Amino acid sequence: MPEFRGIGVSHGIAIGRALVLGRWELKVPRYRLAEDEVRGELRRFWAARKRARQEIQSLREKAASTLGEKYSAIFDAHLMILDDRKLGRETMRRIRDQRMNAEWALASVVERLMAAFRDVEDPYLRERSGDIADVHDRLQRILAGEENRHDRVLDLQEETIIVARTLSPSDALWLHQPLIVGFVTEEGGRTSHTAILANALEIPAVLGVDGITRETRDGDVVVVDGSHGHVAVRPDEETLAAYREEREELQRIDLSLESERGPVTTRDGVELTIAANIEFPEEMETVRRVGAQGVGLYRSEFLFLTTAPRLPTEEDHLAAYRKIAESAGGYPVTIRTFDLGGEKYFHEVLEEREPNPVLGLRAVRFCLRRPEILRTQLRALLRVAAEAGNVRVLVPMITTLDEWRQVRRMVEDCRRELEGEGIATSPPPLGAMVEVPAAAMVAGALAAESDFLSIGTNDLIQYTLAVDRGNRSVAHLYDPWHPAVLELVRRTIEAGHGRGISVSLCGELASDPLGALTLLGLGLEEFSCNPVVIPEIRTLLRAAEARRARAVVEKALDLPTGEEIRRQLSAEFGELMEQVLGQALHHPGHR
Repeated sequence: MPEFRGIGVSHGIAIGRALVLGRWELKVPRYRLAEDEVRGELRRFWAARKRARQEIQSLREKAASTLGEKYSAIFDAHLMILDDRKLGRETMRRIRDQRMNAEWALASVVERLMAAFRDVEDPYLRERSGDIADVHDRLQRILAGEENRHDRVLDLQEETIIVARTLSPSDALWLHQPLIVGFVTEEGGRTSHTAILANALEIPAVLGVDGITRETRDGDVVVVDGSHGHVAVRPDEETLAAYREEREELQRIDLSLESERGPVTTRDGVELTIAANIEFPEEMETVRRVGAQGVGLYRSEFLFLTTAPRLPTEEDHLAAYRKIAESAGGYPVTIRTFDLGGEKYFHEVLEEREPNPVLGLRAVRFCLRRPEILRTQLRALLRVAAEAGNVRVLVPMITTLDEWRQVRRMVEDCRRELEGEGIATSPPPLGAMVEVPAAAMVAGALAAESDFLSIGTNDLIQYTLAVDRGNRSVAHLYDPWHPAVLELVRRTIEAGHGRGISVSLCGELASDPLGALTLLGLGLEEFSCNPVVIPEIRTLLRAAEARRARAVVEKALDLPTGEEIRRQLSAEFGELMEQVLGQALHHPGHR
């Protein structure tokens, strides 16, 4: 029974049959045809196109029935590309005139098309280059006689654990279905976008598991313990029974914690707010179920998943934001403007081939370079704010006051533009996201010109410690308890409170029990967490004393290293966490 350790990134235990997904590597053969082989090669290419059309139409129907009509629209664009006369005619011409094999003829035509799309300015056309690549991959795969991994995902018959080298945000289109109960990947870390996806889908996941795709076969029984980072492949009956018993116990604990709704006040009377981080409007059902006090972070870039291959329109934005705002029951909803770039999604709309994308054109930098994209989003936000009255707007990766002032001017320009069109607006509270050390160092100046601040610790840790949060080679250096990180967090909280504005924190640190207590000790009063952990964090903070937490954290900050600080805080808060949450949830390695 192989057992593996990785990074547990989402709460719970899943048991199912393995589906191992390998990335099909595109290898295009090249050879010259004999004259009497040309006709057969033309027929082979036409047969591949016919097969591809059947696959895409079938996938569209399955996606519509399984995931919803809006997710299936992406295949309409694929059908249009497949039927494009230039793609077909030019490939056939090269087969016939140059006596190229079909694979090489197709690849050479697609390369020219892709180069042309990369050079155009229009974002819609540039976005289509990704769809051309998908269609090309499908045709090459059919010509090579290989299968597509997404086809397999849509044909599941039993509860399934996805085992893969990596999963991208766009894989949400395939993973968002009832029979997928967990996943394991070789790549990714606690704050990677795969981890965010796992929490959004509310399924257990373990990432960073070396060799899992080699050691697991399709159909193997796999156990994924997302709380402790354990993976068991082909477990014996005794081990399987123990995991099932623990899963039932965790479910009982979750139901008990979810029932304790209502205001959150520490034992010594400090009132707190615990809101939810979400990626999809459909998560609002979960937000209500766990008793979250609104939405502390909606990552709006996931709108791309539902509108690809085009960019979201103003009406697309408006529909998504309206659904969230109306579902929040009057609680505040904080919507983050697009955080595109770096290692994030949909590179087709970004600048090409950045040498260091994480330090490049991303988030507000990208939006200010491409103001038409941000203006579309801001117009929708101003409109929904007038309708709902509970919307706040958060701008990511602010580094300088000049950037912040540009955004504020753009908001005002959009407001005037809409009013000139006779459309009612209501400027929402506008907040700066502190996730760059420079912003934390000038937090007082930012707070003076902001309606609220929100700390994003995932990137703040990355940029403070110069650690790529998705790189396993330096994962051990990614330390939320590093004294420099905690000092920047404290500095920001104090700067906001000193100016009389609210400060929230929406990074993964707020979703960790020890992290939540640490933040309480730093003076934080607004937490934004992954929805599934909110009952747990709420129960813990109600049992805590803010005065004692402040004293404990202040003493720990005198220590010189993050590991020493973490150990000290664990020792001081360990009894409270065990008493409130129970040993089963927070002591990995107990089995």
